[in-house]
Amino acid sequence: METSALGIVLWGLAFFTLLGLVFGFALAVAAAKFQVPVNPLVERVRDRLPAANCGACGFAGCQAYAEAVVERGEVSPNLCLPGRAAVAGAVAELTGKQLGSVVDRIVVLRCHGTSAFAPDEARYSGIRTCTAASFVFGGPKACKNGCLGLGDCVGACPFGALAMTAKGIPEVDHAKCTGCGLCVTCCPKDLWSFVPRNHRVELSCVAIDKRSVVRATCMVGCTLCRRCVAKCPAGAITWDGQTIVVDHELCVAYGPSCQEICVDVCPSIILHRIGQLPEPEKTTPVAAAAEA
Repeated sequence: METSALGIVLWGLAFFTLLGLVFGFALAVAAAKFQVPVNPLVERVRDRLPAANCGACGFAGCQAYAEAVVERGEVSPNLCLPGRAAVAGAVAELTGKQLGSVVDRIVVLRCHGTSAFAPDEARYSGIRTCTAASFVFGGPKACKNGCLGLGDCVGACPFGALAMTAKGIPEVDHAKCTGCGLCVTCCPKDLWSFVPRNHRVELSCVAIDKRSVVRATCMVGCTLCRRCVAKCPAGAITWDGQTIVVDHELCVAYGPSCQEICVDVCPSIILHRIGQLPEPEKTTPVAAAAEA
């Protein structure tokens, strides 16, 4: 009986070993027959990309962009925003395409409605995302144009450039920001804006309401007084009929000589220097002169 059982085991092992070899051979033949040839240039381009797979280039990932830029003549070599000029130059050289202009951009949050300045008007207890909260009467904030502070953008950033703070709004680490734009598309309030990395001023509000409404909901909101529009010698600050718009490229091209003018005339410093924080409107010599 023991000899018979051992024989069955050995025959079983032999059978399954042979079966594995047959299936392995069949898979190898199928792989060779259906193998898709890989363009070695695609692999070289892909290796130069940052492997972030963020989709900022407009394609599904780095592999998809590498294939497109090599095989399709209309695809530009400068679409990888995280890679900036170095990667764009390498891709252009590998593909033999003209480089074109490479814009080094970052994002800024056009809101400084921190918990101290922009209070809630209701208590929200639903799904803890900005998108969900915005469906409930525009969110719990009294200001319906401002940041809800629930961090959809932080979760969307693949580079760790955004972080929520105790102030109730996200902050940007500009050294880590690549300008990929994933935070821009996920914000239900449309508060993220692209600016050149070398921008000089920031406008931290998208207010479109009258002064009385703005002041009732946020202590540092833009009251649309338009003093900055009138004072900007570069013509870089304009009024589009709803809100204030800054043309950062025009501002940078004009030079730093006018920076102090537009910033210092703003009563609440919601138009401010890089690193400066807006503060509640107060009477200053500059503001008083502007009023006059």
